[in-house]
Amino acid sequence: MARILNNRNVIIITTLLILILLVGGTLWKVRTDSLNRSITVVEKRITEGFQACQFDDVCQNDEITLGELISLGYAKEEVNPVTKLYYSHDSIVRKEENDYIFEEK
Repeated sequence: MARILNNRNVIIITTLLILILLVGGTLWKVRTDSLNRSITVVEKRITEGFQACQFDDVCQNDEITLGELISLGYAKEEVNPVTKLYYSHDSIVRKEENDYIFEEK
Protein backbone atom coordinates (compact mmCIF):
# COMPACT_ATOMS: atom_id res chain seq x y z
CA MET A 1 0.00 0.00 0.00
CA ALA A 2 2.81 2.41 0.77
CA ARG A 3 4.28 1.97 -2.69
CA ILE A 4 1.04 3.03 -4.43
CA LEU A 5 0.68 6.27 -2.44
CA ASN A 6 4.18 7.62 -2.72
CA ASN A 7 4.80 11.38 -3.00
CA ARG A 8 4.80 11.43 -6.81
CA ASN A 9 1.41 9.70 -7.08
CA VAL A 10 -0.15 11.94 -4.41
CA ILE A 11 1.02 15.06 -6.28
CA ILE A 12 -0.33 13.74 -9.60
CA ILE A 13 -3.70 12.80 -8.08
CA THR A 14 -4.00 16.15 -6.30
CA THR A 15 -3.15 18.06 -9.48
CA LEU A 16 -5.72 16.08 -11.49
CA LEU A 17 -8.43 16.71 -8.89
CA ILE A 18 -7.72 20.44 -8.86
CA LEU A 19 -7.86 20.57 -12.67
CA ILE A 20 -11.12 18.63 -12.74
CA LEU A 21 -12.69 20.96 -10.16
CA LEU A 22 -11.52 24.09 -11.99
CA VAL A 23 -12.70 22.91 -15.41
CA GLY A 24 -16.00 21.62 -14.02
CA GLY A 25 -16.70 24.84 -12.14
CA THR A 26 -15.84 26.95 -15.15
CA LEU A 27 -18.10 24.92 -17.45
CA TRP A 28 -20.96 25.14 -14.94
CA LYS A 29 -20.56 28.93 -14.65
CA VAL A 30 -20.46 29.40 -18.42
CA ARG A 31 -23.58 27.26 -18.87
CA THR A 32 -25.63 29.06 -16.22
CA ASP A 33 -24.54 32.49 -17.49
CA SER A 34 -25.54 31.50 -21.02
CA LEU A 35 -28.98 30.31 -19.90
CA ASN A 36 -29.53 33.48 -17.87
CA ARG A 37 -28.62 35.64 -20.86
CA SER A 38 -30.98 33.63 -23.08
CA ILE A 39 -33.84 34.14 -20.62
CA THR A 40 -33.06 37.87 -20.46
CA VAL A 41 -33.16 38.17 -24.26
CA VAL A 42 -36.54 36.44 -24.53
CA GLU A 43 -38.06 38.49 -21.71
CA LYS A 44 -36.66 41.69 -23.24
CA ARG A 45 -38.37 40.91 -26.58
CA ILE A 46 -41.68 40.49 -24.75
CA THR A 47 -41.33 43.68 -22.70
CA GLU A 48 -40.27 45.65 -25.80
CA GLY A 49 -43.47 44.46 -27.48
CA PHE A 50 -45.45 45.92 -24.60
CA GLN A 51 -43.48 49.17 -24.81
CA ALA A 52 -44.29 49.42 -28.53
CA CYS A 53 -47.95 48.68 -27.81
CA GLN A 54 -48.07 51.53 -25.29
CA PHE A 55 -46.14 53.84 -27.59
CA ASP A 56 -48.72 53.25 -30.33
CA ASP A 57 -51.51 53.95 -27.77
CA VAL A 58 -53.03 50.53 -28.37
CA CYS A 59 -52.38 49.38 -24.79
CA GLN A 60 -53.79 51.85 -22.30
CA ASN A 61 -53.29 49.86 -19.07
CA ASP A 62 -50.06 49.29 -17.20
CA GLU A 63 -50.57 45.52 -17.29
CA ILE A 64 -51.30 43.05 -20.07
CA THR A 65 -51.12 39.30 -20.63
CA LEU A 66 -48.81 37.69 -23.14
CA GLY A 67 -51.82 36.26 -24.95
CA GLU A 68 -53.24 39.74 -25.52
CA LEU A 69 -49.88 41.00 -26.80
CA ILE A 70 -49.72 38.10 -29.25
CA SER A 71 -53.27 38.71 -30.47
CA LEU A 72 -52.48 42.42 -30.99
CA GLY A 73 -49.37 41.49 -32.98
CA TYR A 74 -46.82 43.05 -30.63
CA ALA A 75 -45.30 39.74 -29.53
CA LYS A 76 -44.98 36.19 -30.78
CA GLU A 77 -44.91 32.77 -29.17
CA GLU A 78 -41.71 32.55 -27.11
CA VAL A 79 -39.97 29.46 -25.75
CA ASN A 80 -38.38 29.37 -22.31
CA PRO A 81 -34.70 28.46 -22.99
CA VAL A 82 -34.45 26.43 -19.78
CA THR A 83 -37.63 24.33 -19.92
CA LYS A 84 -37.98 24.34 -23.73
CA LEU A 85 -41.72 24.98 -23.29
CA TYR A 86 -43.76 27.90 -24.60
CA TYR A 87 -44.51 30.65 -22.14
CA SER A 88 -48.10 30.60 -20.91
CA HIS A 89 -50.48 33.08 -22.51
CA ASP A 90 -51.54 33.97 -18.96
CA SER A 91 -48.07 35.39 -18.21
CA ILE A 92 -48.18 39.06 -17.36
CA VAL A 93 -46.18 42.05 -18.54
CA ARG A 94 -46.56 45.14 -16.39
CA LYS A 95 -45.10 48.61 -16.10
CA GLU A 96 -43.85 49.85 -12.74
CA GLU A 97 -42.67 53.44 -12.95
CA ASN A 98 -40.19 53.28 -15.86
CA ASP A 99 -39.48 49.54 -15.65
CA TYR A 100 -41.23 46.82 -17.63
CA ILE A 101 -41.48 43.48 -15.82
CA PHE A 102 -42.39 40.09 -17.29
CA GLU A 103 -43.87 37.52 -14.89
CA GLU A 104 -44.03 33.95 -16.11
CA LYS A 105 -47.01 31.85 -15.01
